[in-house]
Amino acid sequence: MLLLNIGRRTLTAKLDETDLRILNELQRNSGRPIHELADLVGVSMPSCARRVKKLEQDGVIVGYVALLSPDAVGLDLDVFVSIRLRTQTLKAMADFRKLVSAMPEVVECYALTGDSDFILHVRMPGVKEFNVWMQSKLIGMSTIFTTHSSISLERVKYSTALPILESCDGTSSPKKPAKRRSSR
Repeated sequence: MLLLNIGRRTLTAKLDETDLRILNELQRNSGRPIHELADLVGVSMPSCARRVKKLEQDGVIVGYVALLSPDAVGLDLDVFVSIRLRTQTLKAMADFRKLVSAMPEVVECYALTGDSDFILHVRMPGVKEFNVWMQSKLIGMSTIFTTHSSISLERVKYSTALPILESCDGTSSPKKPAKRRSSR
């Protein structure tokens, strides 16, 4: 059994090994046809389709996206901005969350413990554009006390896949799928 925190509620989803293999394969490529997915995980096509539908309905699968190449769309600068607010009141933090959520350049935002209240992952075409964005959008916010920016020199690892198989059985590779029964 796997506990999932979705929004404000905790969802208990009973996920067996087949569900985990399906999820793992969907994280690698969600665009493949259901018959290919069924073959990869070793179940019949109808069973696979039912399982995927249930995972969607249960909120385990929350959506499907196309992952774009940042270089191909001219957004190859990754900047990480640490933010310290003037006050850590609920209102100040809510106001900051609202403002940042409306900024398309901010692709990720996390509330933190420690010296910073938030860290932003910002995507930009270049350093000049980042400077203009900082001056016009961020530095003028009255709720911000300090900022610290770090520009990424190289992306060493990037993944959108959650380590679900590793966290469930302690291994780093998926188990081989069972032989699929013929539907003849």
